[in-house]
Amino acid sequence: MLRSALRAEESRVLRVVCLGTFFHIQSIGSINVSLAAIQEEFGASLAAVQWIGLMGAIMLCSFSLSFARAGDLVGRRKIFRLGLVLYTLGAGLVAASESFTALLAWRVAMALGLAMAAPLAGAIVASVFQHERRGRALGALAAAIALGRASGPTIGGLILQYWGCRGVFLANFLFGIPTCLVLYWVLRGPEERLEGSLDLPGALTLAVGFPALVVALSLGARAGWGSAEILLWLGVSAGGLAAFVYRELRARSPLMKLSYLRDPPLARALLSLVLATMTFYPVSIFGPLYLRHVVRAAPLSVGLAMATLPLCTTLLSPLSGRIADRFDGRRVAFSGLWIILLGMFLYARLNAGSTLTESVFVMAVIGAGIGIFVPANEKAAFSAATARDYGMLSAMLTAFGTGAGALGTALAVALAEAGREDRAIAGAAEFAARQQFAFSCMLPLALAAVAVTLLAKAPASGGAPRD
Repeated sequence: MLRSALRAEESRVLRVVCLGTFFHIQSIGSINVSLAAIQEEFGASLAAVQWIGLMGAIMLCSFSLSFARAGDLVGRRKIFRLGLVLYTLGAGLVAASESFTALLAWRVAMALGLAMAAPLAGAIVASVFQHERRGRALGALAAAIALGRASGPTIGGLILQYWGCRGVFLANFLFGIPTCLVLYWVLRGPEERLEGSLDLPGALTLAVGFPALVVALSLGARAGWGSAEILLWLGVSAGGLAAFVYRELRARSPLMKLSYLRDPPLARALLSLVLATMTFYPVSIFGPLYLRHVVRAAPLSVGLAMATLPLCTTLLSPLSGRIADRFDGRRVAFSGLWIILLGMFLYARLNAGSTLTESVFVMAVIGAGIGIFVPANEKAAFSAATARDYGMLSAMLTAFGTGAGALGTALAVALAEAGREDRAIAGAAEFAARQQFAFSCMLPLALAAVAVTLLAKAPASGGAPRD
């Protein structure tokens, strides 16, 4: 009877966390599909438009550790709910924006809500499920994320075709209201809280150091890597990140336990995640622009094509989690990384003459690789930590992954725009050629991710928890 009640509680929590996660992820997908329309409406450059997509990644990397710690102190479920409320309100305000500056400002509010909610989803699920079922639960969460990514571009493309880019944000606002009500109903009540304090100096130094690095990478191609402006941003970044590391090594209640990075399995999981994400994340920015400007696909077709990637991730994530529960998760993650490498190689070969069908096939390969890699990699990471630190570890995975995605996107844009003086939208042939150059230069990162996982020693089993 007690076991049945516990299983029912696990299922309820998993369902609502997956619902909330699905909500903000599908919103991100629909927004990315709108980038070309926003670029055309406001006459913005690729360097400017990338900030709409990058804002969420920057805020996640800068603040997810802080909000994860806040969740430990005041309640993970409470912070998760508040984050989704802020995200919903931000979407409504973006829909009402009359300028690109206002749109970007309210996008910051959305991104802050995302930074509150996203890093706690994995922690809530991992803390509810026992080790023998944790991989399966994390696979379900990964599937919800991928399903959001799959439906977001499709729904976004449909709305964009009939109601424009503002309608995309308005739809996310309207969908968010009932989602938040369900979350408040199911995730209410008291929850465990840990003693301690929030490391404000650590939060401040990270919030200064990482965004400065992204700004430097974003502006370097245009301003010149040796210019005073870029050197200043790089100096601010180096100072902020160095101060963050110094603080975390000495803080009584650090945002990030740097000692975990000395644990080989966890260090390998984080490093392979960083390298892989830097490679495939820029596709979410470049893909819609390539399909719209080069392939000349209609908005709905762009959404359907971009949905192929997360749809394949959705289908394979639960299977990957189940296999990681039973067998060597390292080999599962290794297989996924090889498929990601193949997909990125094929994406780097897309050109001005490539068809929509070819593009869809490439998206499917990349999505399949991500679906196999991510759950198995997360299972290995959680097996290397104690249950008390699941919030911190979940935030570390979010921060490292999204931070790597932001850096990878900034680097890809910098490579694509290297040498360009004007702000106008590149022609089809030029955009395709610059995309090929950028992604070809980034292929070694995916190869390095494969090498990191290959060097790991296989454990005797799926990994013992440290609960």
